[in-house]
Amino acid sequence: MEPIIRKLSEGDWSGWPDDQVAARGKVTWKALQGVNDDEDTDMVLGVARVFKGESLEAHRHLQPETYYVLSGKGKVTIEHVEYEVETDTMVYIPGDALHQINNYDDEPLRILYLFATPNFADVIYKF
Repeated sequence: MEPIIRKLSEGDWSGWPDDQVAARGKVTWKALQGVNDDEDTDMVLGVARVFKGESLEAHRHLQPETYYVLSGKGKVTIEHVEYEVETDTMVYIPGDALHQINNYDDEPLRILYLFATPNFADVIYKF
């Protein structure tokens, strides 16, 4: 296996198609690891970005997920329980748990996310 080196500053931010934003939320992300079929890794890692007043709406997926807040403040709701998060907060989300992210702060909320699965395409979001 070869090392994978990527910079967050490179590449474009992804987001939901315009016709899905109302149901899924206005969040953007950059998947940094586990994005190509030829990568021999066992995890997906990336950064999600949520601006003030925006959200990643309530959803679930089979894989557990871990968040680490890189910057900003907001709320992560897991199974209808709200948790305040800020820089340097870690959140573990069990597999198939309903969860959501909201940013109520002026600063963009940036969250490192991690899935224990080899490819981001394996993560099927259910809204």
